[in-house]
Amino acid sequence: SMGPDKSDARSMSSRQQAEHVRQFASLAQCSERVATQLLGAFGWNLELALDSFFQDGVPDGLDDELASAVDGAALVRFFEEYKDAKHDKIDVEGMQRFCDDLGVDPSDPVMLVLAWRLNATTMCEFGRKEFVDGMSKLGCDSLRAVQARLPALRAELDSIESFRSIYAFAFKYARSTEPLQKALALETAIEMWRLVLRGKFALLDEWIGFLHAETTHAITRDTWQLLVDFALTVAPDLSTYDDDGAWPTLIDDFVSWAKEKGVARSAQG
Repeated sequence: SMGPDKSDARSMSSRQQAEHVRQFASLAQCSERVATQLLGAFGWNLELALDSFFQDGVPDGLDDELASAVDGAALVRFFEEYKDAKHDKIDVEGMQRFCDDLGVDPSDPVMLVLAWRLNATTMCEFGRKEFVDGMSKLGCDSLRAVQARLPALRAELDSIESFRSIYAFAFKYARSTEPLQKALALETAIEMWRLVLRGKFALLDEWIGFLHAETTHAITRDTWQLLVDFALTVAPDLSTYDDDGAWPTLIDDFVSWAKEKGVARSAQG
């Protein structure tokens, strides 16, 4: 039976843990790796861990290398391992090697979360400053350190606030492939939706089917932003859809199309 000695860490979701790590790192002004170690040492009790940190600093017995945050020289070497020979950035080829070494598919949503955390400006590329500053904030100076952070990065997708921020970032990130356009080419938008809304939007496949059948237009930022509200608030059987709501025409048209085609999911699933 579950004894009283079981720590809260078991019952705490990875999303709550990620939230605690963020709060701790921001309040203590330390790297997220140090925050993770300290919280772990105090059974994920944020208050206790912070009290201890402000009274005693980092306890002995915690990895000294962690406490001194990242090794700047190691971080630069880490960047240069994947950097393009001619340009001061990690390009598509370097990114592919980075993903291979991480053991992650380039189309894994966790790579989008990483790009968001590094505040990357161009799809499938990391500039030197983005990489070094971003990895520094994450407390990562090696491939192994990034691997250790992957579960926490994945958990960001389950935090509604982080998810909305990642979703907004995805538009800007995908648009970097067509920097002169304000809107996102339809196929680019569809690829990005497949990446970021899988498992979040019950009617994702229907939405993509509708787009392929009914439109060739680029997707505006406004439509992009409102689709996530639609995905997160409207029931899969569309029973909670408000025709008089301020939805863009494309979403109104989708709802009519889905009802006509009978593709809306019943509430029973």
